[in-house]
Amino acid sequence: MTSTALAAEPLPTALETETADPADRAVGPSFFRLRPPAPIRLLTATWDRTHNPPRATSGHVAIEYPVTSGIVVSRNLYAVTDEMRDALMDSDLTGFAFGALAVTRSHHLVGDTSARTPSLHTLVLTGRACRSDIAPWRCDSLALSRRAARFFWKHDPALLAFTTSLDVIA
Repeated sequence: MTSTALAAEPLPTALETETADPADRAVGPSFFRLRPPAPIRLLTATWDRTHNPPRATSGHVAIEYPVTSGIVVSRNLYAVTDEMRDALMDSDLTGFAFGALAVTRSHHLVGDTSARTPSLHTLVLTGRACRSDIAPWRCDSLALSRRAARFFWKHDPALLAFTTSLDVIA
């Protein structure tokens, strides 16, 4: 079975997932690590230091390269595009909120008309790894539940290339 065929299979509903017999559940990893691309440079940020590691709640970034995915990262500040933010808000995933983010273009992109400047929003991570659907995992990585990983792959198939499985005991 190819990865293309796997992505085309319909996802089970929440009711099917909760009522399914454990022996019938899909065999595979329960958690995934996502290392989003980093086409932005962090200029300033406001940090919530009550968490370890501290979590960015808002900031200012410079776009260094064209943003081609729905989620990007720079030094533990995660940013999402308008489309990804709207999809996340409509989902029932846990472990995140949104904050303000100022965006400027780097000096070498100022004259480049082909590189658009997307509207970005800070993805404030409020969850704990392997307890919430989305949470920080080490440096510039996210720990995703199987539901969250499928959500991101569905909304931005390019993120599959930035995802690996986590070998953790839930």
